[in-house]
Amino acid sequence: GTDITELTKARKDAEKANNSKSEFLSSMSHELRTPLNAILGFSQLLADDPLEPLSKDQSESIQYILKSGNHLLTLINEILDLSSIEAGQVSLSLEPVSVDNVISEALALMESVALQKGISIELSASNKRGYYVQADYMRSKQVLLNLLSNAIKYNYTNGLVTIMVTQKDQFICIDIKDTGLGINPNKLQELFLPFNRLGYETSAIEGTGIGLSLCKNLIEKMAGKISVRSVEGVGSTFSVMFPISSEVEVEVEVEAEVEAEVKEEIVSEIPTSDEEIDPLNT
Repeated sequence: GTDITELTKARKDAEKANNSKSEFLSSMSHELRTPLNAILGFSQLLADDPLEPLSKDQSESIQYILKSGNHLLTLINEILDLSSIEAGQVSLSLEPVSVDNVISEALALMESVALQKGISIELSASNKRGYYVQADYMRSKQVLLNLLSNAIKYNYTNGLVTIMVTQKDQFICIDIKDTGLGINPNKLQELFLPFNRLGYETSAIEGTGIGLSLCKNLIEKMAGKISVRSVEGVGSTFSVMFPISSEVEVEVEVEAEVEAEVKEEIVSEIPTSDEEIDPLNT
């Protein structure tokens, strides 16, 4: 009895500490974002002022401020997002979402980033179209954008990213496969931990180390799953699974029934060959 009591107390203490951490991060993120937006805003004004154009050196310095500021803003937004999810403050709008639409929107947003690195993004020829999943539209797109961004960032120049869509039982699985650096098998367990970049902290590849942790939290909130397969030096495949939307299946069935009834009515109104057809209806 004492062991169970102690375990319960330890769990409650851990939950309380975790909630306090999330509230602190959320509060700090808000406080940091306000002055940072001012820095970015005034830097942009200086960069775009046609009346007082900057010298080449000044312009380069402003671009460094904007680039660093935007990177910091991304980090703050992701911390805020993660802490809000952990504190249970994120409300999701779960509805039937078209997998085709989410993928095409995400691809449109990542196209220029891929082109800059010479990365080709392909949809697998075997993909079946027309799937609907039960998810939050904006958050499911956020997950795909994050995974596509990683597949481009950690890929080799002129590499390939392939998107595969399959059905597995009551889930739709979206695989994002790259031909990139791959992940050390000993580090796979740490992959979804926040602020862990698996040794890429000192590399030229930008990142916050929060994206995958955010993805995992969001997907699990939508009753989905995320997993990864990777071979170092060959590439990685991230798989996200969303529950199939049963509502759309019902709608499709109803539409099919209505269509069948309409066809039946039309057929019943067409006279048979034995009947005499009077064109004047007399």
